[in-house]
Amino acid sequence: MTDSNNSTTTTTTNNNNNNNNTITARETPGGPPPGLGTLGKLRWGAKHPPADPTVSFAGKTVLVTGANTGLGFEAAVKYARLGASRLILGVRSADKGEAAKQRIVQLSGRRDDDFFITVLLVDMAHFDSVRAFVQALGRATPRLDVALLNAGLANPSFQQSAAGWEMALQVNVLSTALMAVLLLPLLRATAAAETGTPPPTPPHLTFVNSFGHMLAEREWLGPSGSLLELANNREGWDPRKSYATVKLQGMAVMQAVARATTTTTTTSSAEQQQQQQQPEVIVNAVCPSQCKTDLGRQYGLMSKILMAPYQALFARTAEQGARSLVSATALGPESHGRFWHHDILHPIGDLAKDETLMRKAWDEIFQVVVVAQPDLQQILAGQGPQS
Repeated sequence: MTDSNNSTTTTTTNNNNNNNNTITARETPGGPPPGLGTLGKLRWGAKHPPADPTVSFAGKTVLVTGANTGLGFEAAVKYARLGASRLILGVRSADKGEAAKQRIVQLSGRRDDDFFITVLLVDMAHFDSVRAFVQALGRATPRLDVALLNAGLANPSFQQSAAGWEMALQVNVLSTALMAVLLLPLLRATAAAETGTPPPTPPHLTFVNSFGHMLAEREWLGPSGSLLELANNREGWDPRKSYATVKLQGMAVMQAVARATTTTTTTSSAEQQQQQQQPEVIVNAVCPSQCKTDLGRQYGLMSKILMAPYQALFARTAEQGARSLVSATALGPESHGRFWHHDILHPIGDLAKDETLMRKAWDEIFQVVVVAQPDLQQILAGQGPQS
């Protein structure tokens, strides 16, 4: 996995790679100028939207969760316009999914005569629904080139899932972790089936995250140092702390899956042996920046009214944010284990750089999810499909 502090830069971004039709990522230059506060960075982001990707997804099967609205919907439209051969929409409501399918066909200018869009149901609030979704996906397609895990929520108050976890923690972290691992057999099988010279770019597994993970503070942690406990504590629950803590745990999930999908090969010459790390699946995270979406749909009318002028100044449109999502799923191996934001491989937050904290966070998440999927470790290690 690439070190997030690596100073190596590349020379192009958002340009098609002639061989693999990928986007070559860079670390600099890009992003807001130094010295800006949070609002200054958001204002800069609103005035400097990301480039609209032009790479082709022809021949690729693409999955987008949370695809019936907001960022997921706009990303699905882009995939359709960019020629995706199969587009699978993961949604909670069949009616909304079918409506989204028709709008995507209309907006993309594609015809659905070949039924290139498939709608599959998933409720991220329930582990069983995630398991059933991945099984249905395996029946619907023999390959998966892109998985964009976009489904998520933000709540104004503490709500608990049926499994006993705070709802944003359940949806954005625990169920997303389960889905990511369960998708690995199909992603790995797709990678194994590909041949060619030069080797084709591996499939992509992209987590939609946020710069909000950088806002989490170490002082919030209790004596146990547990992010899971912090996120699931009803007493003193705060939506701002919840958002940042959930996003930080999402980074821990991404890093863990990236580690699990990194392979080491040894090459020998007459003089020496060299080890090289390459991803089986390109795993990364992406931040679309603040966007005008219905992510805060659970908030009251007054909050939404007050948010309107704020979003006018500091938020990108959903279409602009979706540009980052789609481009993240076309990046090369240099993006493996990295954070794509403002069209660069952006530095991650200090707590996300704390390997001890992030591994502890993943261990806690793993211990929850493995109850729902006992062979989780075997799947993660590539030792067999889910049961």
